[in-house]
Amino acid sequence: MNTKVKYVRECGKGASGSVYRVRISSEPYILAVKHSKFYDNMIKEKAMLDFLSARVSYKVPKTYFLYEENGTAFLAMDFIKGISGKSKLIKFIPNRNRLKNSIIDALMNAQSVQNDKFGKYDNPVYDTWHYYYRNYFEEIYGFTKSKYVKNEIEAEIMQAVEIIDNNFDKIFLNTSGKACLCHGDFWMPNLIIDFWKSELAGAVDPFDMLWAEPEYELFCLTLGFGETLGLYEEYKKRNQTSVYCDLKVEIYALCNELNWYILLGEMGHDYLLFRAKRLIEKAERIGVNIENQSNDC
Repeated sequence: MNTKVKYVRECGKGASGSVYRVRISSEPYILAVKHSKFYDNMIKEKAMLDFLSARVSYKVPKTYFLYEENGTAFLAMDFIKGISGKSKLIKFIPNRNRLKNSIIDALMNAQSVQNDKFGKYDNPVYDTWHYYYRNYFEEIYGFTKSKYVKNEIEAEIMQAVEIIDNNFDKIFLNTSGKACLCHGDFWMPNLIIDFWKSELAGAVDPFDMLWAEPEYELFCLTLGFGETLGLYEEYKKRNQTSVYCDLKVEIYALCNELNWYILLGEMGHDYLLFRAKRLIEKAERIGVNIENQSNDC
């Protein structure tokens, strides 16, 4: 950027990289720079940010460059002023209802951006969500079975995945309609909050961005301070949801985490177990068949 770096300070860390606040001597003066060893994922992240920023009402950081050196990638983008959605300060935000509605408004705005086809944001080719997600799930299912056979994944996780497989057509029968644009990881740690205005300032770190059914991204609302704020309940108050919505939330959450396992090659299993057990409990509660599981489970 033909500029001088004045200081660098770490401001966040995630599963695939860390983010630094970098002050430079020329405009825009402050950058957010993410570094990661997963260069291919960073290429995808930059493309998703650029795609998303042109289509939604909420702030998405402008990207400046993506650079690789010695196996480490650096992605420079706008620094969005605010606090992280995972900050403990969220508990003390002046107006929780205002913040809650601001986040749901942003999510619904993205859902208003629609497409006739389902699938990856840059290549949606599926006529139905059922067809797309079945193909996606098959990879998750095969991966989980291979890990279970090697005793590298717990029985509860395998049981939860078997429940999805055995009941897939029933659960995803009524997922017709237009595909909507999904950030893919719209949970509180990826949201930047204006504390004093009690509003969403912006969203970062899209992941596996899709044209999906509207209920796909709702699992993100059930995590961290999103649960404290009651984001999922607020969404359901403002939108009509399907009979299996609560169960699909658990399915999407578990499969998303298993997908991270595939991509990163390693994963802490506590959260996987937590989501698997929630899925099993939800299936029991709403009467989905959980008896015809594999004998191995």
